[in-house]
Amino acid sequence: MGRGGWVERGEGDSGGEQREKKKKKRVKKKRAKGGDDAVEEKEKEKEKQELVCLYPFTSSSSATQRKIKQQYDQLVKCHGSKGLTLAQVGQFANCLIEARNELQHKSEVIQRKFTITKALLFKADRSSFDRLRQQIYKLEMEQKRLEEDAFVYNWLQQQLKLSPAYKKMLEISACMELKAKSGELTEGTDSTDTEFSDISFEELLAQEKKDSFWQKNGKPRSCSG
Repeated sequence: MGRGGWVERGEGDSGGEQREKKKKKRVKKKRAKGGDDAVEEKEKEKEKQELVCLYPFTSSSSATQRKIKQQYDQLVKCHGSKGLTLAQVGQFANCLIEARNELQHKSEVIQRKFTITKALLFKADRSSFDRLRQQIYKLEMEQKRLEEDAFVYNWLQQQLKLSPAYKKMLEISACMELKAKSGELTEGTDSTDTEFSDISFEELLAQEKKDSFWQKNGKPRSCSG
């Protein structure tokens, strides 16, 4: 009996050790999986950044992105034919300003609706609870689309500010404003405006023969690192 009892206890101890080993293996496997997930997430983020560097637009169903894209594609086309002017760069800058104002307005409207709907949901009865929950879901989807549009706007705005053509446009604008304030802007205004609209983009960028900002398939300077 004593020996049999010892054998039973030994088998029990052995079973406990096996369970402990299996548990440790599961923990290690789980940790390894978590590490793999983190690596995969980083790879996806890297791919997303590379994709953005090539072409920033994310949705064809967004009216805001379609409007910006139309202007952007025109700039790409003009740059390809070496006929891009400062006036066109200025138009694109104004297009981005309009997009920014539109996004800010949409954001305010969504936030206001979200606040009101959440307050109604807090006091809602069963008959209106599902309807209000659906409204909140739709607002969340609108907010997500708005964030995508804002991402595209922010990227383009950042790249535009790095463009030598944009910097030159600001210099000319500041110079004209200074002349106007000092009273020196006279009959020469017409000739200055003509120079502003007709000057070639390539002439302004002689020192930078490859301006990748306006190229769909080229990586902008800020993304080359």
